[in-house]
Amino acid sequence: MADVARIIERVKACGANIMVDGSKLTVVNRSRLPAGAAEFIREHGWEIAAFLEREAAVDERAAIMEYDGGLNRPAAEYLTRLLMSSPPDGVDRSDWSWFVGQASQIIDRMPMERAA
Repeated sequence: MADVARIIERVKACGANIMVDGSKLTVVNRSRLPAGAAEFIREHGWEIAAFLEREAAVDERAAIMEYDGGLNRPAAEYLTRLLMSSPPDGVDRSDWSWFVGQASQIIDRMPMERAA
């Protein structure tokens, strides 16, 4: 499995970008990529698309928590990633659900406790 975040970082460092356009990947400024990069992107297209869609969901949920919930952006992104994560190996799903719920409650109380 490719490290998709690193792939996208390298693509951006070249002055290009990868976007999901409907059901296909679009490479912006493809000509700035080194030889073989477009083929590599094509080979890992499903992984890249899934990663980009997850990142978009994180951004959207974090923005809601930031603006509607009053959290700062780092806390909103952290909580979003936590809420969207799977339990670590060996951790029961119900225990993980309880843990994430407790973390959510603590983060929800942060703005109120600061205001007091």
